[in-house]
Amino acid sequence: MLRWNLILTLLFLLAHTVSAYSLRGFLDSTVPNGPHLRYSPTTEVILRSADAKYKAYIRADGESFVFLNVTAGSYALSVNSAEHVFPILRVDVAESDVEVFLTHRGNEWEFKGPRQPYPIELKPFAPAVYYQYREGFNILKLFKNPMLIISLLTLGMVFVLPKIMDSLDPEQLKEIQQQQAKSVPSAIANPMNFDVASYLAGKSSGPSASGSSASQSKSAGGPRSRKP
Repeated sequence: MLRWNLILTLLFLLAHTVSAYSLRGFLDSTVPNGPHLRYSPTTEVILRSADAKYKAYIRADGESFVFLNVTAGSYALSVNSAEHVFPILRVDVAESDVEVFLTHRGNEWEFKGPRQPYPIELKPFAPAVYYQYREGFNILKLFKNPMLIISLLTLGMVFVLPKIMDSLDPEQLKEIQQQQAKSVPSAIANPMNFDVASYLAGKSSGPSASGSSASQSKSAGGPRSRKP
């Protein structure tokens, strides 16, 4: 009985070893027109599925990694690095082939992204940024302030309007001053009868105008005395 248990255990281990694979890859360290990137020895490459999880570290050459005894299945491969940000890959391990696809977090697992080469090649997107530096003084953003724009327009009107008044014809300027002299006192005397539209149109309005119109209507339509 003990012999049969030992044989079954050996057969199980042999079948598990036969169905296990080794996955190889590397982190690309080349930079156009610059020095090669150097990755920290603590950089982790994680291969994860719903049922299994494998972890590998950067080897002595500074860029390659190996996963040993990986069973067949579909995995998500990610890199934990404190210096760089890497893409996420989908790795499908089959009995005869290994397929690698580009994916991202939140993507439906049924949808495969662009095909990637094998051995696995990972190139960082950008350096990892943990701090937001304080922005310096920018004069262009100062002029985008609405309050500053309104103040500049008001200041411009203070200098421009007198020049416009000086460029008017003396007769027109005198006429405008007379209309203002007629309309403003009437508005001050009886502000309830002040007609803003007439004032803006250059016409005088007020109690004097209303009184004159009333007197004209009385003289025109009032009762006449009969002769005996």
